[in-house]
Amino acid sequence: MNIGKISALSVIVLILAISIVSPPTSTSPEAAPRGPWVDKIIIFEHGTEDTAVPMIEKDEMTLWFWWLRKYENIKAAEESPDVKTLKVWGTWLALLVNPLETEEGFNPFSIREVREALNWLIDREYIAMEILKGLAIPRWTIFRAVSPDYSRVIDYMKILESKYAHNFEKAKEAIFNALLEAGAVYKEGKWYYEDEPITIKFLIRPEDERKDIGDYIATLLEKLGFTVERLYKPAAEAYMLWGSVDPTLKGEWHLYTAGWISLAITAYDDSDPYYYYSEWSVPWIVYHKVPPILAELADKLNKAEYKSIEERNEWVKKITELALQDGTYIFLADQKQIYIISADVEKYVYDLYGGACAAFWIARTIRFAEPGGEVKAGNRVMFIEGFNPVGGFGWLYDELARQMFMDFGVWAHPHTGRYIPIRAQFKVETAGPDGKLPVPSDALKYDVTERKFVPVGPGVEATSKVTFDLVLGKWHHGQPITKADILHGIAMTIRYATEGTEVYDPNTVEPAEMTFVRRFKAIRFVDEDTVEVYIDYWHVDETYIAAMADIWPVIPWELHAIMADVVAEKKAAFSLAYADEWGVEMLDLTKGPTLSLLEEALKELSAENYIPPELEDVITAEDAKARWDALNTWYTEKGHFMVSNGPFYFEKADPVARQIILSAFREYPFTADKWDELLIIKVPEAEVVKAPTEVVPGMPAEFDIQVTVAGKAYERAKVKYLVTDPLGRFTFSGAGEHVGGGLFKITFSEEDTAKLMPGTYKMTLITVGEEAATPKLIETTFTVIPEIAYFEKLVKGVEARVTTVEGSVSSLSDEISSLRSEIEALRGQIGTLTTISVISIVIAIAALVVAFIRRPK
Repeated sequence: MNIGKISALSVIVLILAISIVSPPTSTSPEAAPRGPWVDKIIIFEHGTEDTAVPMIEKDEMTLWFWWLRKYENIKAAEESPDVKTLKVWGTWLALLVNPLETEEGFNPFSIREVREALNWLIDREYIAMEILKGLAIPRWTIFRAVSPDYSRVIDYMKILESKYAHNFEKAKEAIFNALLEAGAVYKEGKWYYEDEPITIKFLIRPEDERKDIGDYIATLLEKLGFTVERLYKPAAEAYMLWGSVDPTLKGEWHLYTAGWISLAITAYDDSDPYYYYSEWSVPWIVYHKVPPILAELADKLNKAEYKSIEERNEWVKKITELALQDGTYIFLADQKQIYIISADVEKYVYDLYGGACAAFWIARTIRFAEPGGEVKAGNRVMFIEGFNPVGGFGWLYDELARQMFMDFGVWAHPHTGRYIPIRAQFKVETAGPDGKLPVPSDALKYDVTERKFVPVGPGVEATSKVTFDLVLGKWHHGQPITKADILHGIAMTIRYATEGTEVYDPNTVEPAEMTFVRRFKAIRFVDEDTVEVYIDYWHVDETYIAAMADIWPVIPWELHAIMADVVAEKKAAFSLAYADEWGVEMLDLTKGPTLSLLEEALKELSAENYIPPELEDVITAEDAKARWDALNTWYTEKGHFMVSNGPFYFEKADPVARQIILSAFREYPFTADKWDELLIIKVPEAEVVKAPTEVVPGMPAEFDIQVTVAGKAYERAKVKYLVTDPLGRFTFSGAGEHVGGGLFKITFSEEDTAKLMPGTYKMTLITVGEEAATPKLIETTFTVIPEIAYFEKLVKGVEARVTTVEGSVSSLSDEISSLRSEIEALRGQIGTLTTISVISIVIAIAALVVAFIRRPK
């Protein structure tokens, strides 16, 4: 089972107009090696932005797992011939608010109305444009501002953004009313509660622009009469407060400048709201009175219990509205990251959210001109938490390494967010959302009490069935990956999530894992590398069903066994929360004091040739001995226990040098060119090629939109539009009609334009391609004129045409008069018959001219 299954938010991380820097596409003449292109990756601590570009120029660093923020550094990188830049949207900033009634002091944010009012208090435009220097867009909503989920209901999102737009006076009124009702007193410009100043303890991260954001918000709060204690603390120190239960309950902090990153693009962020309001995000959330409807919908969305995409969209809208009202998370901005990579790097695949921080794809595809070589990757912070695959790797800085040496059954496509096979080809069959499929009676379910897999028996049904064809291969210690590892991984995941087991730790169970535990029905082995997984889960996208059913193991069963032995005796804990509660260390497989505990468990279990109860009918004593011998040898040689199955293996952790060394695993089942088809990114561009000069209320209007990729017409896209009035208020929205050749036609109906008043309107176009799911937004304007002005223009046009006709008739009359004079002269010179002939000809000519000027148009 994929412990630490990557949910949409655990690899939490967006996109207004994404700038793509495509890697070069030249190819190496040499055959691709087995495993990765490079021989080694050294991840070392480097937290200083100012020296990042010079280090790459001096070949002391290949890439930096962070992004540039300072204009002068960005300019230096873009002008340097030794540096490449990569631009994506993948991080976001928020204000995390302590909503609890604290044991010490008065917490004003325990009042919902005060939390909600922070939305009006903070000017997000100022943060995005001034503090973040335009490398961000304002964000209000729990869903990323230009994620696929946001764009599906963008009209409603804009309504909410308008409702919560910056308004200092409105914020002040709401906060003052709430505090006065709670018994607080405002005197001489300061707030007091029970004769003590209301003091806000504000955790501010000093390492980056969050310091400026924190200072800006602190100043606003001081203007309202609060006393603000600015606590500048770096990542690890701050986490000990906001990430722990006791300091939160005691009131040791009230606000925190939080930040997240997404390492993988997601097509559907089902787990995001559940993540924010679950223990996986913050353990103290269980003490918060989350609005019941918000909690219910977040849970149902996480479980994908909707019946259609339309119902899902309604849940997304309601969750967003309720989260803004709740105010535990005040989202501030989605950021653009500018990553830097050595110009010596020839190719790499990157994720449209994660960029260079999408270590999963970087590790598997990065290469120089020739195979081999060493990648030196700078990491902003090293070793925040214990490295264990159950409750560790919760921090980005740690997660980067894990993605390089662990494989997964499926993973999100780096451009679409839909899941694709990594080590598990899949076929999905589903009767969902309402139907059921029969589960074969010999399929196995897990009995957590007896610690046994037993047949489900007759009459069992499931919503979906996923058949996986697995590419098994070997563990890093040389033993083959087998059925036993798969079964034991499932068993341990269920045990970690089940209260009452000796290894239960709710802090380790991510939203996706909890859904798996609740919905897993059975597993059936067709053969050694083909399995059927039955699960009560449905999604509008079948690849998400496959991801939820993913049972790929990330560590061997014997490693699970020694970890469980140590934790069961409470000598160490999987999570930091339980480590604090028990007064022990957090389990770490790579370094530190828990290595000796694991070594002791290894000696004991290998001495008795231990076989877990779940596997007694699956493996032999000989199989077990081979595994224990391999793990003993690995520990003797490597000095750590981190055994997995990715393209790199964990060589060494060096806390003194602040670095990790990963080496190429040349017994990996795939060659390095496995993912080369992902080197080309197809993000569509849209352009308005035809538009009315003016739009008239009550009359239809048409716009032509041309969609292209790399300058060529692109068919595989969808175009939506959103119209806002001169004050920025939502008016109406719709979808463009694909008419061929990459051309989309947008038509405003008579009913649409009847809603418009005179003025300049903005139309936002949202274009999403099938092969790259990041929405591309562009804006265009059009002018609405009054109906009377339109009709006046029509009348003037008609008058102009009449005047033209009258002029033509007048000119003709003059010509006829002239002709008559000539005729009179002719009479004296010719005979009567000749005169009659000439007059007939003239009259015929005149008739033809008059007929011509009266011809219908």
